Amino acid sequence: MAEAEAGRATLSMAGTGGYAALGPDAALSARYRRIARREVATTVVERFEIPAREGRGFAVAAGQVLRIGCPEGPQVADFIVFSADDPTERFWSARTRVFHGGHLDVGDRLWSTPPRTRPMMTLIADTVAHLDLPDGARSHDLLFCRCDARLYELVHGRTGQPNCQDNLAAAIAPFGLGPEHVPDPFNIFMTTGLNADGRPFYLPSDARKGDYVELIAEIDCLAAVSACPGGSSGPESLPLAIEILDVAPDGPGDA
Repeated sequence: MAEAEAGRATLSMAGTGGYAALGPDAALSARYRRIARREVATTVVERFEIPAREGRGFAVAAGQVLRIGCPEGPQVADFIVFSADDPTERFWSARTRVFHGGHLDVGDRLWSTPPRTRPMMTLIADTVAHLDLPDGARSHDLLFCRCDARLYELVHGRTGQPNCQDNLAAAIAPFGLGPEHVPDPFNIFMTTGLNADGRPFYLPSDARKGDYVELIAEIDCLAAVSACPGGSSGPESLPLAIEILDVAPDGPGDA
């Protein structure tokens, strides 16, 4: 009887503490730190640049590391992920935000949509020197959606503007996916916050030339990146550098 009553009990996380971040366990976290410090051998298997205001899609196999960098200066990267085995499973920005907050840190994970709701990638390295900014603003945003052509029409009265929706749609088209499959992204290097009225805002990116983040794939992924053409990247649009690395297995005695 007690078990039946417990089964009908309302589950709740009410309170101001929020969810505990669901990161990797201690052993996996330790391995990821070693990979980020290059104490585990890595080999670059693919390297390319995404031109300013453009996008590109690519595959990242489970266990590979993806590095996204700013080779010329601050540039926001709108980043989306799908399962390579079933692209109907894709990055779930809202669930990731609930688990980890509005800005991601090393050790946070990119979660997928139901019914699997599982980690797709884990952030293992971040070279951005996060500044003390107004209203708690930080880089690596989950508050904003991607920009789209209609936004620029509504807000700025401009038509035909380059935008992340179109960039990402073009990037995933070779995978057989359409514009309707583009989810809200992880906005890497985008510096954002919520003001006193609860409205999201962005500031100039605090990334600098040479900064990068690294994510390790937990499953076989299809990924796409847009070098955001919007103002969140700063007064000029710049390219992004992409590297995909194989990672050697742990050696005997590694913990």
